Amino acid sequence: MDLKDFLSVPRLETARRVLCVQPHPDDNEIAAGGTIAWLADLGVDVVYLTVTDGCVGTQDASITPEELAATRRAEAERSARHLGVSDLLWLGYHDGDVPEERELTAAIMGVVRTVKPDIVLAPDPWLPYEGHRDHRLTGLAVAGACILSGFPHARSEPHAPPHGVSAVAFYCTTRANTWINVDKTWHRKIEAIKMHASQVSQSWTTLFMYVDMKAREVAKGRGCARAEAFKVIPTILLHFNVDTEGY
Repeated sequence: MDLKDFLSVPRLETARRVLCVQPHPDDNEIAAGGTIAWLADLGVDVVYLTVTDGCVGTQDASITPEELAATRRAEAERSARHLGVSDLLWLGYHDGDVPEERELTAAIMGVVRTVKPDIVLAPDPWLPYEGHRDHRLTGLAVAGACILSGFPHARSEPHAPPHGVSAVAFYCTTRANTWINVDKTWHRKIEAIKMHASQVSQSWTTLFMYVDMKAREVAKGRGCARAEAFKVIPTILLHFNVDTEGY
């Protein structure tokens, strides 16, 4: 008997509301933009939570961090709306200055308890060779927040009534167990990425070539041209379980 025989992988489309947590403006679109648009088209309420202001994301020294943060916020609003996102929330930490896991977990848990999602999307903190601490800490904090958000005495910031999350879907993962057909929403994903003009030059093709290559690669044998991959884990398996890696 396999673990999945009695605890099946949750299906993203069964959620009424999904909270998509990203370390920086544009991470959601790059990793999961096709899926986000697909969910919104199905009537799922999709909400964004962005952890940092993205103020470091430039090599142009003439732009101040404050100017860049304002630009990226405007780009993020436009891009998310293009995909059908209903609301955008911000923790407001400076890019590269995400707090340690305990503080960040409490902050994310406060949002989880307020938004009340069924499923939360986030970057996989266990991705091999992930060198950016904002990504690692965001993924770990999401896992910790979702484990504890249903327990009334667990500390959140701000404090709010408990809310249980059924599953976490990690994107940018090497351990995928869920593949979403994004053929019908692919063009919107690419358009949404291009709306982050401060990050992606309209003439720069490298990112789009890589994103397209990976989408085609993970779609092989799945009846579609392009797909996005996730590791979807029931929250109960995010603590004290030796079978989660192979789930």
